[in-house]
Amino acid sequence: MPDHYSMQRVGDILAKNNEQIGQILKLRRNWKKIAGEMLAEHTEPVVIRNKTLHIMCDSPAWAQQVCMMSKVFEKQIKEIIGIRVNKVEGKFGVSTMAPMKEKAAHPIARPDIDPDDVKKLKDPVLAQAVRSLINTPGDNGG
Repeated sequence: MPDHYSMQRVGDILAKNNEQIGQILKLRRNWKKIAGEMLAEHTEPVVIRNKTLHIMCDSPAWAQQVCMMSKVFEKQIKEIIGIRVNKVEGKFGVSTMAPMKEKAAHPIARPDIDPDDVKKLKDPVLAQAVRSLINTPGDNGG
């Protein structure tokens, strides 16, 4: 049975088979570095068509801001992730991330993981991640 280090993320597998998916995934992973934290909270890279990056924005004001900063983003994208785009366009609309925020309001069941099993994990980062799953807000276990 392979350990967790040999496992691949679904996005990485898809990226190998489709260059555009890989580019968008890289953009999303680095979007806060490219756009800055505040702008990244209100925007999301969605697609690259004909060397134009389309950014979904949660208000017309953010879409206008993205368009005004197009040249800055083009340079940042090239420097940070090595992708060349000729234009960046902001569009007002519902982001694909919005439904996820609505779902987060529903309580999530605590995973059935034995804390003694967590102590056996050798990777401290993985162990901490599992402990955080076990110790959900309002839970006194762990």
